[in-house]
Amino acid sequence: MHLDKITEAIAHFVGLFQIETEQARLRSDYLEFKALRAQATAPDQHDRAELTFQSPYNFNDPDPGLHYVPAAPTIEPLTVATNVTYAMPQIPVPGEIEAVIYPGFMTPRLLQQDLHTGTRIIELAPPGSVAVHISQINSLSDNDFVNIGTDAVAFHSIGTPNLTLDTLLSEAAKFVPIEAATFASAHDIGDFIADTGASLHAFAAQANGSTTETADGVSIQTNVTVIDAPENNAVYVNGHMQSEAPKLEDVLPAASPLVKDDVATPDDAPGNNHLINGPGSTATGGVAHGEGAASNASSVEISTGANALVNTATLVNDAIEGNVFAVAGNHFALNAIIQVNAWSDCDSIGASLNNWDAAGHAAATATFNIASFQHIDTGGDLPGTGDPAQMTFPKAWAVTEIHGDFVSMNWIQQLNFMIDNDNVVSASSSGVMTKLGTGENQGLNDLSIADLGRYYDLILIGGHYYDANIITQTNVLLDDDIVGAVSGFHTSGQGSVSGSDNLLWNSAAITSIGHDTTGALPTGYSTALDGFAAGNHTLPSSVLADGAFEGLSGLKVLYISGSVYDLQYVSQTNVLGDADHIALAMNSAEANLDASWTITTGSNALLNSAQIIDVDPAGKIYVGGDHYSDELLVQTDIIRTDHLLEGKDADHLVNEAVAFLSDDMMPTQADDASSHLRDAVSVHPAHSDIMQSVVS
Repeated sequence: MHLDKITEAIAHFVGLFQIETEQARLRSDYLEFKALRAQATAPDQHDRAELTFQSPYNFNDPDPGLHYVPAAPTIEPLTVATNVTYAMPQIPVPGEIEAVIYPGFMTPRLLQQDLHTGTRIIELAPPGSVAVHISQINSLSDNDFVNIGTDAVAFHSIGTPNLTLDTLLSEAAKFVPIEAATFASAHDIGDFIADTGASLHAFAAQANGSTTETADGVSIQTNVTVIDAPENNAVYVNGHMQSEAPKLEDVLPAASPLVKDDVATPDDAPGNNHLINGPGSTATGGVAHGEGAASNASSVEISTGANALVNTATLVNDAIEGNVFAVAGNHFALNAIIQVNAWSDCDSIGASLNNWDAAGHAAATATFNIASFQHIDTGGDLPGTGDPAQMTFPKAWAVTEIHGDFVSMNWIQQLNFMIDNDNVVSASSSGVMTKLGTGENQGLNDLSIADLGRYYDLILIGGHYYDANIITQTNVLLDDDIVGAVSGFHTSGQGSVSGSDNLLWNSAAITSIGHDTTGALPTGYSTALDGFAAGNHTLPSSVLADGAFEGLSGLKVLYISGSVYDLQYVSQTNVLGDADHIALAMNSAEANLDASWTITTGSNALLNSAQIIDVDPAGKIYVGGDHYSDELLVQTDIIRTDHLLEGKDADHLVNEAVAFLSDDMMPTQADDASSHLRDAVSVHPAHSDIMQSVVS
């Protein structure tokens, strides 16, 4: 069919439009298909690894258990220039004195020119006397009354614990035979040292052994061990020599706050997740579905003890050090350690608690008296052992002088005094956990002293030489606890009572460094002492030829016209009164028989630790008068047993001591005062100051 020109043009245009539309549709479909294909085959721009990351830290605990050990300190060698001076009168010395006193080392201002004689002299600085008296005292009274879960009540104290503690303290003071000292002069220090040595020997002659005294229902057993001249480097524990001393961390009470928690290693940490190990991200666990009403689990935890009293002291005495001591008068040397542990741990548990894990299953009170004496001999390093034909002796000397006495005294007293007599009335709580703590008090005294002085080759003493190191340690504990129940109390839940597990610990050590060789004063030294006293500072040739000075070119000499008083004294005392009374009752709102009970009234720790390091003459001691030297160790245990308390039923005592203040619950008859175990004043007289026997 033939179309006209206009119709043909229109038909041709419509055909072209359809072709272009179809091509556009094909292009759109193709681009979408190509994009989807490219998306399916394109590699991921982010490299995904199926990893499990686990952390070694428990973020619920602020302590991650990291153990950091700092690098050890380094010692930087340092040469110190010392100005050596010489006191009047002036003595000529050789011109090469620099090489005599300091071989190979030149120091500025070592020599001075005497304007009158033109000779050169050396000047030595004398040491200064030191007298230190330090008292560290902690005193705390923490007597608590707590009432939980019952109506208003009054709890009268059972017995007189303060009087009992005062009696126990007085018994302990009898076995520390050292009188209170007051020093008005240096001469009083010498009298104290001499009197202490005499009193210790008098005490040792009549106190050694075991005794038991019983009066008015109270029994006191005393075990005293006196060791005269203990063996060097030996360890004595409770009067017996042992190969090694026990470790404190092995005997601490389980509930003591001094027990260190174990640090978890990475292998023991929760989840063992210190490494990234293996692919996967799957978490496993369980789901607990509700099965009715929640159970009314309830528990009561009561802790009235777990107190800690600690005294630690370290004393280093090197105030005056020399090779040879020459003493015109007497020489008195004393090392003594006196240790006393006194305690009373009489617990009374009510008959209503007989089915509990009672105190008999808990650890008993442990006591330790640990002491050692160590002597480090420096005599093997002294000169004078070579061929006499090849020996060289000093030809010059420098002298410094002290007019009067020389005193080196450190008097240390540490005392922790604590009263923690608690009265607790507690009832089980329904459906909750009750935790009560009225103890865990801590008292700490810590001290470290290093008294460092000067060294001389020869020390001349015109008077007497007193040298004493004394340590006294005393622990006194009263832990008489009463745990009972008021009328109507009964329970079917689990229960445990721990009224003991206390620790009394005394640890002391005296270390002497020097050569313990004493001899009679030779004629040359006696002549030198007489000359120095008259102002003539000349040393006889016999003194210079002493074998102790062999190999020395010159001597540094100290002359003391008076006496030397060297006293190092440490006294440590812990006193704790922890007589707790606990009354158990039923909950006034809802009686709960299934509650579990955990009661701790003991677990106290009384610790004393002291050490004295004393530097003695490195060579010889020549004595013109008498010589006295002694070492003494006294270790004492005092155990008090209160038969009156043990003979009373704790339930009976508690019912008499607890008074309910409600009108319908007040007792119709007054309590029997005699049943409260109140000590008669005639038996244990009260003291106006319970600490008097400690600090006097």
